Amino acid sequence: MDRRIKKTKDEIKRALLEASTIKGIDHVTVQDIVDRADINRATFYYHYKDKRDLVERIESQTLEGLIQNIHIPNVPFNSFADIIYPPILASLEHVKNFEEVYKILLSNNGISNFRWKMLETIKISVSESFEPFQKKNIEIINDKSYLVNFIAGAHLSVIIDWVNTGLESEPKILAKHMASMLTNGVTIKFC
Repeated sequence: MDRRIKKTKDEIKRALLEASTIKGIDHVTVQDIVDRADINRATFYYHYKDKRDLVERIESQTLEGLIQNIHIPNVPFNSFADIIYPPILASLEHVKNFEEVYKILLSNNGISNFRWKMLETIKISVSESFEPFQKKNIEIINDKSYLVNFIAGAHLSVIIDWVNTGLESEPKILAKHMASMLTNGVTIKFC
């Protein structure tokens, strides 16, 4: 892609995200975007059909990036945590790298169906994480559909909270806690 085109598209995306932090994504207009990007409307419409097209492309690029980053390494494992930790960590690092996009898309002013799309993306990753067990003839006794929904739902919920509280924890620490809870359950200590 030509550098000028990429620069213009990046400016348009940045303008949408900035305006969304103030007005909420549903209330941002094409005029808001072109004013912030300092371009004319014709330039915007040269690259995108309308605001919805821009938003859908941002969603698509974000989720494609997420799924490309989440993969199960082909390494020996001793526990479910060994398998689930790498994709959890990869997803958290991806979210941190694209923090400004996730802050908008996952916020209350974001796009509500983005959360559902992200949930489906995480479900795919979780389902794929069971494959190494099957290849080694290890059977997961829990109902896989419930387990996939439980893990993906918890994962997304943690991500949403993490993003909305400013990504305070480091991805490695958060991934370790999540993998531990998924593997060992809740641990308690009597005082």
